[in-house]
Amino acid sequence: MIYLSSSQSLPLYLKQVNGVKWHQVQSQEEIQSLLTTLKGDIHVVVRTDSLSLRTVQAFLAWGQLKLRLHFVFIADKIEKAVYQQSLHRDSQVLVLRETEAPHIAQIITQRVLGAVVKSRRQERQETKSPVMLKKSAFAEESPIGAWMQLLREGEMMDFSQGGAQITVLQSGVQAKDFVSLMYRDHRGSWISVESQVRWVKSSSTGTSLLGLQFLAVSA
Repeated sequence: MIYLSSSQSLPLYLKQVNGVKWHQVQSQEEIQSLLTTLKGDIHVVVRTDSLSLRTVQAFLAWGQLKLRLHFVFIADKIEKAVYQQSLHRDSQVLVLRETEAPHIAQIITQRVLGAVVKSRRQERQETKSPVMLKKSAFAEESPIGAWMQLLREGEMMDFSQGGAQITVLQSGVQAKDFVSLMYRDHRGSWISVESQVRWVKSSSTGTSLLGLQFLAVSA
């Protein structure tokens, strides 16, 4: 497994990838030199702040080396055209956002083992806006007590058509719980989105990062 980044250190979430040996490089030239010594399926993980389609296409051009190359691109900002490219070439290209760090090790491990893992179809947009979690209409009782309607106040970090990431203080909410996410639209009206918690990551500061999948929207 090759890791390309301007940083000298391997991120913690990549250290958790199972059963691989990492080769760390800092330039495309170093990768091309390393490729002459490797055989079989080769996975290249590229970490960058901003990812453009031109960068992705430059790596894909290495196909002429007649090696079985698979690319995983991890970035904070991703050009929209990159998603379209990854969906056309999903057997060779996987695009992940840095904010998906809690799941990147699992995703890459599955990829290395040969599982079909696709990039997200919806582009995530970064945002900073207040939200509230309430008891879901899909649940008979709230995750933290039948009498609790308002669960927590928090902040939305990013969103797509299919879901969002939010931070809350001491959520008490677990993966698979049903919640209603409330936020203000551009007109200032509150919108309620019935959602399911897909994953939860807690921090030492007492905050929790929740990944929500949207199920239904109501005004």
